Formats: sequence, C-alpha cells, structure tokens
Amino acid sequence: MNKRYAFLLPALFAAFTSTAQYCSPTFPNGCFSWTNLSISLGTLNWNNTDCNISDYTGLSTTITAGVPSPMTVVNGTWTGCAVWVDLNNDYTFQDSENLHYEYVGGSPSYTYNFDITVPANTPTGAYRMRVIAPWGSDGFLNTNTNGYGPCGAYQYGNFNDFTLNVSGSTAIAEPNIGAMAPVLLSANPTNGLVVLQANAAAPLQRVIVRSVDGRVVQDRVYTTNMGRVQLDLSAVADGAYVLQCTSGAGISSLRVVKE
Repeated sequence: MNKRYAFLLPALFAAFTSTAQYCSPTFPNGCFSWTNLSISLGTLNWNNTDCNISDYTGLSTTITAGVPSPMTVVNGTWTGCAVWVDLNNDYTFQDSENLHYEYVGGSPSYTYNFDITVPANTPTGAYRMRVIAPWGSDGFLNTNTNGYGPCGAYQYGNFNDFTLNVSGSTAIAEPNIGAMAPVLLSANPTNGLVVLQANAAAPLQRVIVRSVDGRVVQDRVYTTNMGRVQLDLSAVADGAYVLQCTSGAGISSLRVVKE
C-alpha cells in the first residue's frame, strides 16, 4: 500500500510549494497619505503611483552580504519604517529577518536614511524584501497599539515587496595592507582591543560597529582629527562584526572577528 501511493508524495509536495504564499499586513482604514512614497536602495529607485499596489517583486537590486548598504525611504504623514528580508526563502518573515525599524515621522512626509546589512553568511540568491509604512508605529515592537509585525493588523499605512539579490561577502574581506589603504586594521581576530590606522591626510571621522545582522553595537564620532583609533570590543559577544569607517578618504567596511 505504501508503494501504491508513494508516487503521489512528490506531486503533493510540488503542489504545496507552488501555491505557498506570503501573508500580508492589513490596513482596514486605508493608505491615503500614510504610505511609502519612494524607496531607494542600490539601483532600485521606486516611486509610488498607487498605495494599494503592494507587489513590486518584478523590481530588484543587488547588495553584498555582510556590507552595510545605504537605503532611503520617504513616506507619508506620521508613518514609521520597517524592513524585512526573507533570508531563508521559507515564505515567512521572522523577527530575526527584520533589518530595520524606526518611527520618527512628520507631516506631510518624512525621509528615513539608514543602512541595511544582510548576514555575511547569506547564500547568493534572490530574496523577498518587504518595506512597511505603518502610521504611528515603528512596525516591529509589539508595544505599539497602532500595529506591528510583517503581517500585522495596522490602522493605517501600506507595504511594498521587492526582490533583493544578494551576492557573496567578498566585499568585506580585509583589505590588502598598503600605503593606499584608507584604513588599516590590526589585532584580527581579537579578544577585545582593535586598532584602526588612517592615512594622516585623511583622518577618521566616525566608526560604526555592526553585528552581521546589521545591528549597531558601537557608534563613535570623532570631532578632532584622529589618525589612530583604539576600539574596545571586550564587552560584545564573540562573533563577526563589520566596522564601517568614515574618513577623509571616504567610507570603507572592514570585518573583524571577536573571540
């Protein structure tokens, strides 16, 4: 009897995967002025034409795993901004797959500028990215009565889905040591202390330490010219981190391992 029906299993599995769909957040009071107006990430430059249309997965951009990528979201009246990427392509957005959430808001619009970082170990491939514009909410923390979550019940707002292509993490490999390198890193791996050395003509201005899921661990701004900076990572958990260094030579990203 098992043999008789064994041939049905592949067909049933294929039918399930072909019909699997993403859940969607709800906005019973509509979008109107509470909506994503424009989204920019890499080569993606999207502008809203109808706040009731959510599926833009035909539009895509490519980012590199482990490297912070600048993103700009302009949205409407008093709305927050939340971004998820389905990093395991299981048709579900997990809390761990939230790459940004924030609520500042303004009227008639507000511009959110931030970086998103997919984990450095993310396989090369295509993933669904969801950007929610929730009214009066950051879209993530469950303490907000105006709604939260990638498929939550919101009062007002909208969401848009795109395709995010992720390439390998070669861009965060440690740079070759040489006179032309904007920032040099020493003590890697480290058990705590890290030294960054910048070119004297292009001193360090800011260093942001991020975990591989994009969370900011440290953010240091230097108002005086700093050619040499020492960071203390002894209090952070063991693992890989990305150092986003802003200097007179521009922005560079370095990878360091705390062990």
